[in-house]
Amino acid sequence: MNETPKYIKEVQELLANFHEHGEGNTPPFDTTPPENEIDMYVEEDRITLIPRRLHGMPVNEQDSIDSVVSDLDTIPLPTKPPIQPASNAAIAVWLFGLLVPLFCIAVQLYFIVNPFTVTATLLAKSQQESLTGALQLGRVISPLTLSQSQTVPTTGRGHQDAKAATGSITFLNGQFTQVTVPAGTTLTGNSGEQIVTDQDAVIPAASPNPPSLGQVTVSAHATNKGIAGNIPALDINATVSSTLFVKNLSAFSGGQDERDFRTVTKNDITNAAAPLKTTLEQSMQDTLTGQLRSSEALTSPTCTPTTTADHQPGQEATQVKVTVSETCSAVAYNQDTLQARVTRLLTSQATKKLGTGYSMLDTPQVHVTQANIDENKVVLSFNAQSAWIYALSNTEQQSLKKLIAGKNTDTALQLLAALPGIERVSLQTPGFGDSSRIPKDISSIHLLIFSAAA
Repeated sequence: MNETPKYIKEVQELLANFHEHGEGNTPPFDTTPPENEIDMYVEEDRITLIPRRLHGMPVNEQDSIDSVVSDLDTIPLPTKPPIQPASNAAIAVWLFGLLVPLFCIAVQLYFIVNPFTVTATLLAKSQQESLTGALQLGRVISPLTLSQSQTVPTTGRGHQDAKAATGSITFLNGQFTQVTVPAGTTLTGNSGEQIVTDQDAVIPAASPNPPSLGQVTVSAHATNKGIAGNIPALDINATVSSTLFVKNLSAFSGGQDERDFRTVTKNDITNAAAPLKTTLEQSMQDTLTGQLRSSEALTSPTCTPTTTADHQPGQEATQVKVTVSETCSAVAYNQDTLQARVTRLLTSQATKKLGTGYSMLDTPQVHVTQANIDENKVVLSFNAQSAWIYALSNTEQQSLKKLIAGKNTDTALQLLAALPGIERVSLQTPGFGDSSRIPKDISSIHLLIFSAAA
């Protein structure tokens, strides 16, 4: 390959120095014009150099020019370094510069839409007021009587020992002399039961004028225990001798066999009566309620219960019938009238005691404790209770806002706490603006009032 011409080397050095020092710097090599001047043609990707001595040559010397140009080397244009993408830091700076003004605009808009406000929370005092009294109110419902019965088995147990029958024996004497029959004399009746006398029978003599038999009666008993000894009258009717007769003019009784049997107990009657009373009370309540008029209520009925049984405790019986009766009277009264009158009484009492700043929180709870009837006039005794709270009207709240508007927070707290019915005060701000001072615009002041437990 031919040796590189000198001017081409100089151009290469010039380009290298240009890329190293940048445009506008003075090249470090000698700027004395070279012996042979050249023209430089820059294209997209290369630079072509032509000696200036070739310019102005005759056309017929074109071949010589071509031969000279062919000897020239084409110098490639140095490749520009690739464009690097922007770094993350540059992007962050760009975003920050964009967001800062947006944030400022947002804050300004927030203050326009939501100006600085303050909320005062007031804990109001509350009180419980009680009232006990009596009012002439109500009417008497006519007394009612209801009854219910049921029969239940008995649960008692009884035992009977065997026992001999007892009675009396009469002796008749036809002699004119006195006759004695000793105690322990055994007599046998028509039934075959043997009877023994308990005492000596001293029989007086018969009387001739007017004629009459001597007569005496003594006690006796059956020799065997049991009901067989209960002989009927004249079961003994015999002749002891031609002038002495013996009879039982009345039946013997009391003879009994040994046996076990059931009896009535007190619990039998009590247990049978208990469910009857419960059912009867409900029936009575329903019956009395059915006699109420519109808006009326019923006082607790006054009732008189009665319990009876067809057998008494201890008596022998396999079952017993128990009957419960109840006679009740009650008073009916108008609830709305009672509520209104008691409310007026409570309001009057609370106003005197608490002052006008308190208001009734809810409807009084009224309980009728007793109803007395005096000459057909009904007097209801009652107790009532209601809650009262210190309250501020809308007008008072607006005045209170004007009072604290523009004040510093300490002064505002003192003014609010000085209210007679306020127990505790606190202030809340949104966290921006001048939190040490209340806004002058009362529309930026909000009051929240809560009640404290009495």
